[in-house]
Amino acid sequence: MAREHVLAKVEADLRRGHVHPAMQRLASLNAAYPDDLELRSRRAALYRQVGNVAEAGRWGFLTEDASAQEIAAFERSYPQAWQRLRVLRVTADPTDRLGPMAGARLARLVRQIERQGPFAVAWTEDGPRAGAPGSWREAGGCLVVALSGLALVALTVVGLITVIRWTLSSDLLP
Repeated sequence: MAREHVLAKVEADLRRGHVHPAMQRLASLNAAYPDDLELRSRRAALYRQVGNVAEAGRWGFLTEDASAQEIAAFERSYPQAWQRLRVLRVTADPTDRLGPMAGARLARLVRQIERQGPFAVAWTEDGPRAGAPGSWREAGGCLVVALSGLALVALTVVGLITVIRWTLSSDLLP
């Protein structure tokens, strides 16, 4: 219900020529519904209307109506493959809901990421991330931090004991 209400306001804003409020409303809706391909398409169309080719490519990346020029502008704006995937702001793997062109674009992006980085793309409930969720890499990072903290505490204790012994031994001297 709220989604349709906001979309009606977007249409009213556009009829009055108020593009900026319409963009803000669509951005808010897109934040609330990050995986809604229809909202992405509307947002891309709005950016196309105002001449922002890179943003039209960003929001049209997962739709069938993005032009090659828009996709190229998006890729120039975000040269790193991981960066492009992150700014798409999807939370779930959209592959099964995409059309053939958008699906091929996303697959190409994922292949670029896997060629560039040491980790594969893993889809979690929070969106894409590097490596498999719950992998040893995550546990390894926590282990390194824990061992570093433990070493710091041990050095602090040894230092305190040394200072206390030094203080006590100097008090006993004449």
